This record gives sequence, structure tokens and C-alpha cells, in this order.
Amino acid sequence: MSTPFEVFENGTLWTVMRAFSGELFGLKLKSMGTIETPRISCQIYSRQKLGTSEKKAMLETLTWILNLREDIRAFYSLARRDPLVKTLTKDLHGMRNTRQPDLFSRLILAVTLQMAPITRSDQMMNSLIKEYGDSVSFDGKHITYWPSAEKIADVAVGELEKKCKLGYRAKFLKDIAETLRVGFPSFQELEEMSPQEAKAKLMQLHGIGEYSADIVLPHSGFALDVWSAKIFNTLLLGEKAESPRDLIPKLKKIAEERWGKWRGYVFIYVLNDLDNLSRKFNLSLTET
Repeated sequence: MSTPFEVFENGTLWTVMRAFSGELFGLKLKSMGTIETPRISCQIYSRQKLGTSEKKAMLETLTWILNLREDIRAFYSLARRDPLVKTLTKDLHGMRNTRQPDLFSRLILAVTLQMAPITRSDQMMNSLIKEYGDSVSFDGKHITYWPSAEKIADVAVGELEKKCKLGYRAKFLKDIAETLRVGFPSFQELEEMSPQEAKAKLMQLHGIGEYSADIVLPHSGFALDVWSAKIFNTLLLGEKAESPRDLIPKLKKIAEERWGKWRGYVFIYVLNDLDNLSRKFNLSLTET
């Protein structure tokens, strides 16, 4: 999901992306193939006509975002020996872990997920987008995208706190936005670093600890907080967590030993399949 306000109708997705240059583009995507033989039709909407080289660069960026070149056959082979992965790949067959070229939107996600239930996080994110996001109209659709770091850097902390009900997170986002405006590695540059180096770099940002860095990292991670620790404790150990925060190191170790480099994929698949998992395993994962 590029933005919570993108539009999906009759197999067609209208969304927006902020390219590495900072410019916003409208995208109209439609699947023209199958899961086994994927083929996507893409129409790009821009303020100025794109030249051949610019179109090629945009398509390359989109291929990178959709992670189309990643070979995920090894992840699907896990299904032969892992019952949870078998269920996930059956329910969400063909889903890929996509990327986000706009680093600040990932940082907004990470900060608003801190110490908050998912409904509260959604409220904060939606408020930020509605109040400070950039709106784009194309092909008869009107879509609002995440705010830029440059825009948030110019907003007073008190205004952010009041309008978006961010609490202590307002100061974090303001400081992060100011740092990004001065200069910070892009998402693509972080991906080219080792996971340890990229994580250490992210944790230099005010308000970004280990959990938040795991959310933002472009590398495969397992970003557990209290809420997700409850879910994975139920799925992996079959019991309700009394002290979920204390279980995080144990659950991370289990995930690394059981799924290795694919633990990040399992994490994303689980969060997108909670309703089905709850029914199939007779659990209340969405209420955890």
C-alpha cells in the first residue's frame, strides 16, 4: 500500500508514488497476467511529459518497488515442511513484500506504531496525511499521499501534536523531518548497506529505537512489539502471552531459526492474513 487513500476498483489500482527526486507521480496499475505468469499494465501520470529515458527510469523504479525481480521460490518451498507457511502461501499466493522509495513515510509508520494499538496508529497516520499530505488528481481520481519531510520540518511541534493527536511522537517526527531535510541516506541507499549498518544509521534518528528501525529497514526483519508478540506467541507456542514484551527476544530467535532470511516475509504474510488464520486455527488473533 503506497497510501491509505489509494483507490482499488475492479482489478485496477490508482495510487501515487514519490520518486527519488521528490516529485509525485500518479500510477494506474492493472494486472494483465496470472500469478504464475505476472504481467502488469502501468500508466504513469506526471505534470510534464516524460522522455524515453525518464519513462525507463520510472518503470525501473516501479519494478524495484514491487520487488518483481526477487526470487521467492525458496520462501514457498518452506510450505512443504512448515504448516504455518503452507497456510499463508495458500491464502495469499503470489503476494510479495514491496518496497517504499519514500523513506519518510516509512518513518511516519514506525513512529505512529509506537506504544499504540493499530486503530490509534491508523488515526494518527490518517490525520497526518489529511492535514499535511500532498493531493494528486489524475484519471478522474483524487488521492492524498504522505506528507514530505520538508513540509513537516516547517510545522511547529505544538501544531502537529494538537491537529494529529501525536503526543510525544510530534517531537520525534519534527526532528526526523529536519534531519532528512538536511541530508540522510535514501531507502535505496540503506538497502545497499549491510542490515547492521543500515539499522545503526536509522537508530541515529531521534525516536527511532530497535523496534522502529526494524519496521523501516529495507532488509528482511522481524519487527515485534507487544501487539505482534502476542500474535506470534499464540501461533508459535500455542499459548497466551502473559508478559509479551519479555517474550520478544525468544520469539525473534525462534523466527530466525525456523524461517531464516524469510522471517520478514512470514511476518508480513501473517499480518495480512489474521482473519483467515483466526478461523483456520480457531484463534482470536485480531483481538490479541
